[in-house]
Amino acid sequence: MTAPPSTEIILKALRKIVAALQGVGHPPVVIGDLAHQAWGVKRDPRGVELLVPSGEAQRPTILSAARGEGLQQEPGPSPLRLKYLDARLGGNAGVELVEASTPFQKQMIGRAQPGPVLQMHLPVATCEDLILLRVATDAPADRQIVIELLRANAGRIDAPYLKKEAEGAGTFERLKGAWQEAKK
Repeated sequence: MTAPPSTEIILKALRKIVAALQGVGHPPVVIGDLAHQAWGVKRDPRGVELLVPSGEAQRPTILSAARGEGLQQEPGPSPLRLKYLDARLGGNAGVELVEASTPFQKQMIGRAQPGPVLQMHLPVATCEDLILLRVATDAPADRQIVIELLRANAGRIDAPYLKKEAEGAGTFERLKGAWQEAKK
């Protein structure tokens, strides 16, 4: 297993991809490790994950802008999986762009709030939306993130919204179990 990238490399990758996306009119919303960290999860980020308000038609423009900022497209199932290599620092960071293709993802973009991410101020997915995104998977690592988000933000979570959305997505029982574990 390789060591996670340094915070300095992740910050550089974040700056470059945000510049590329804003330059082509697709401002991103921070999700993934960086958003979890912004909401109080005490884990070092392993890469950059952003939600973008674009679709397949905009991919060539986004990829071209990313290449212009020094990012490289990575092979694999995701067409918007990129890598930032920094020869001076001797490392790299992965960048994953998630296209807002579902009504929930589009809602996440609309609900995002500006917040501090590393040394930048960017739109960050709400804590509730991050919880809903992670509770939808059955992965143990995602469950642990949900528990940490619930613990770190218990006093400010919009519980009615969280309950309504989880019930609508069929994930309320998983959410309830994570909430009970978070209270321990």
